[in-house]
Amino acid sequence: MPQRPTSNPRPTTARPASGRRTRGYKQFIYLAICVIALYVVLPQLSLFHHSLGLVREAQPRYVVLALGCNLLSYLLAALTYYCLAIKPLRYRSTLLVQVASMFTNRLLPAGLGGMGANFVYLRRQRHSSVQALSVVGLNNVLGFVGHGLLIGGLLLFVADARRQVPALHISAGTLAVAGGLLVCLLLGALVATSLRRKLISGVINILQNLLDYRQRPGRLLAALGSSMSLTLTNLVCLWLSLLAVGGQLGLVPVLLVFTFGVALGAIAPTPGGIGGVEAGLVAGFIAYQVPANQALAAVLVFRLINYWFSLILGAAGFVAAQRRGYL
Repeated sequence: MPQRPTSNPRPTTARPASGRRTRGYKQFIYLAICVIALYVVLPQLSLFHHSLGLVREAQPRYVVLALGCNLLSYLLAALTYYCLAIKPLRYRSTLLVQVASMFTNRLLPAGLGGMGANFVYLRRQRHSSVQALSVVGLNNVLGFVGHGLLIGGLLLFVADARRQVPALHISAGTLAVAGGLLVCLLLGALVATSLRRKLISGVINILQNLLDYRQRPGRLLAALGSSMSLTLTNLVCLWLSLLAVGGQLGLVPVLLVFTFGVALGAIAPTPGGIGGVEAGLVAGFIAYQVPANQALAAVLVFRLINYWFSLILGAAGFVAAQRRGYL
């Protein structure tokens, strides 16, 4: 008798073990970040009421100047993209998109919202996907390079800059937690092979498109200058926020505190780095002997301007940019 053909069982697709390991390491990294944030923030919660009192009594002139610096940052962000664009852009529409990106940037972690909004805008302005990715990536590279140049320039050329940087007083527990976080990040980078491939591919694309700027070095230098100015306006905004609540600290230490807060916020898996930025800034100010109540009050003023005001203004800009077909 003919044998009935046996049906082959449907193959089951097992989820790659490397993906599970990568996700596990990411969760461990996020947990480490939360531990650091709690380690820094929880001891300051008892001072929160007093800090709110300082915020209510903040000097209006410094708050207005800080708000002006925040508005100026939109102009500089638009100028950077205007200079870097491979295809011609209109400055007014680019400015509107930068205001809109402040909204999306505060809804997603690690600056992904802002990068995504600018990528969509460049694609709609006749940039190819590779060109748009290269422009967005190069903008981030210039931001990193400009930040480093700003730190080096202040330390080298500002009179008595090094003496403005007091010795840090950081507890052994804070150093241990920070060291553990660094180890977690390194381990995560080693196991995230797919992330490494994307990063390497992105860097190669940026370097290839960077060669196109040999024909227009002036635009590249202008973009670097506007990117450095953007960092400087955010730095001055934080410094003015500290002055508004009666704090006193040199511009160079504030730059180092700002750098630490931005770095911690960039790796925090929260919208706009919320929680991570605050924890980093408060910890930095306290490390430089700023009273805890003033440190927390200054950070509250800064984030009210830099995060919540930008979120509200950016939401209006996002609606306007969508209606005009930019996003």
